[in-house]
Amino acid sequence: NVRRMQTQTVVDSGTVFDGSAVNRQKLLDELLSSEKAHVQALDSLMENYVEPLRFVLPLNRYQEIFSNVELIRNWNATFLRHLEAHLSCGDTFGDLFLEMSPLLRQLYTQYNENYQNAMKAYENCRKKSKLFITFLERKQKDISENKTKDLLSYLYLPIQRIIAYHSLLKNILHLTPPDHPDYDHLSNAYQSLVETQYHANHRAQQRKNIDKIIEIQNSLLGQDAQLILPHRRYVYEGEVILGKNLKDRYIYLFNDLLLCTKKKGKFLKIDFIEPLETLKVADVKEEFRQFRLQSSSNEYIIMAEDKQHWIKTISGAIKALKSGWILNLLPFLYSIAS
Repeated sequence: NVRRMQTQTVVDSGTVFDGSAVNRQKLLDELLSSEKAHVQALDSLMENYVEPLRFVLPLNRYQEIFSNVELIRNWNATFLRHLEAHLSCGDTFGDLFLEMSPLLRQLYTQYNENYQNAMKAYENCRKKSKLFITFLERKQKDISENKTKDLLSYLYLPIQRIIAYHSLLKNILHLTPPDHPDYDHLSNAYQSLVETQYHANHRAQQRKNIDKIIEIQNSLLGQDAQLILPHRRYVYEGEVILGKNLKDRYIYLFNDLLLCTKKKGKFLKIDFIEPLETLKVADVKEEFRQFRLQSSSNEYIIMAEDKQHWIKTISGAIKALKSGWILNLLPFLYSIAS
């Protein structure tokens, strides 16, 4: 039929090949050629930035910017060497990727988790380090002549490559028949890569959340409250007006408490803290911007432009907290029942 004719390629010998096999081979060639280009780019990063900047930047800034990129380069060089060996003998590589996935997961998670800090460290050095500024200015000539890339482009390479792996493995797997000798390995390798991306992104979000809590903690005058706890997560924040006296306040919502602050110069002073475990939130329907917070001993009238979002977010946080309690209590309740 017509569809079958469209998915086949006929060569001079008269042998008929399935078009999907031809397309699969093209993707394998793309995987190999792009891996070579990636390793060359990482080598260029090492030569043009990593090595010379060892003698320019303070050690802490250097480590923040480059993280474990040298180890990632070594992983890619090793993967490339073995990939070339695999594909020179056939069209399978799933077992190789699967075997090397655990280390990739560890390295990429660490790099991805540090990436935002690397960007901050770069900006800090670009503003404050004369040696760094001079170094970048000298590199600009090489960049304009296409001899190298700018540092930020290089630093994005490991993240860009993981995205490319996802696309390539997905498409190669799609063109791999279930009876192909590499199908199971490829399927497991792709699943491992998906889990690696999820794990890395989750860890990066956790790191970002913890950094936010540290930032809030450091902004508090007198450090009266200990916000930095292992279980605590930042949820939301915003300007509000408190009570009948219309006091300007700034509220932070966490997964287990609500913190209300007022400005004191460059810092914030705590007005009140309420644990979510005893807090209730309700709409003041007769007032367009008002809602009510009620704890075991206090009641607060809050005015906010985004009233409905506050109500929804606080309610969601309270519900999530109580759900967590129930899950933690289940083993205890089961033990009593038995």
